Amino acid sequence: MGRTVVSGEGDDLRLFLALALPEPVRAELAHLRRALERRDDRWRWAPVDRIHLTVRFLGRVAAAPDRALRDAWRLAAAASPPIAFRLRGLGAFPSESRPRVVWVGVEELDRATRLAALAAAIETAARTAGFEHEARAFRPHLTLARAARSGRPRFPGGDFEGRHIVAARELGLYRSELLPAGPRYTRLESFPFEGCGPGEDS
Repeated sequence: MGRTVVSGEGDDLRLFLALALPEPVRAELAHLRRALERRDDRWRWAPVDRIHLTVRFLGRVAAAPDRALRDAWRLAAAASPPIAFRLRGLGAFPSESRPRVVWVGVEELDRATRLAALAAAIETAARTAGFEHEARAFRPHLTLARAARSGRPRFPGGDFEGRHIVAARELGLYRSELLPAGPRYTRLESFPFEGCGPGEDS
């Protein structure tokens, strides 16, 4: 997890870098969620309009350092080709026998490793900027549900294979605000991949 880069004035932001999902893929996730909800009601399901593919959680960053850091994220994104993937597989953290998080897996087309390369470039930029090393290995996934604090839900089981392709052409910088009604995510800026113009994310 990234260290806090604060100004001491209480203006720090909770930030992360992620890839957005197009509406057809969100519709697939909504259908999957409805099917899984019937198997166990002890999960807290993520609203599908808030689901994204996180590349790096940055933690709390002061507003001034955030503006300076954006050039680092922009350069890392500009070195990455566009990334195409689809959703495939279901799993749980820490394990299916002791599930606390249900996730949907990600499969790149043509067995590419562009997601891992992008994550590595972002990690290098983050560490150069003074963030702590991300201890967990990058494993691309979408968080679909979390266990309720008082519940001990079962892994819903089954499998999943998405039909729609995500053709990601940019990396987004998001602000996360933890509100009583649930987290609110706001995209602050987008960083195009190699050869892509602004605003071309699918």
